[in-house]
Amino acid sequence: MTDYPNCLFGRPAQTTIEAMLPSRVLRVTGEQVMQMYCQNMETMKLRSVVAEHLLNQKHARYLDLHRATARERYELLLRRCPGIVHHLALQDLASFLCVTPNYLSTIRKDITFEAKK
Repeated sequence: MTDYPNCLFGRPAQTTIEAMLPSRVLRVTGEQVMQMYCQNMETMKLRSVVAEHLLNQKHARYLDLHRATARERYELLLRRCPGIVHHLALQDLASFLCVTPNYLSTIRKDITFEAKK
């Protein structure tokens, strides 16, 4: 996890990252990452793959936020990350989905009620 562009170019991070579960962290500098990328063509290709993956993630998130309803975003999250609701607090999930915790509770209640029908 990183503020990838800023890390690579030695700029201050614009984000903070908080582990929500016990995690193991390997800390490397942007300079170290760039040195690794410059070792050979295979690691240079890896740089392209990482950049494309990050761009695809950001694009999907952008589209989700602009095309999908809050409920659809919640359902997408559950499909992408099954079990995430057991690890994160309601307010953290709501923040990620760009809704209030109260609204997320309503969505969850509606889904639970529909499942019981």
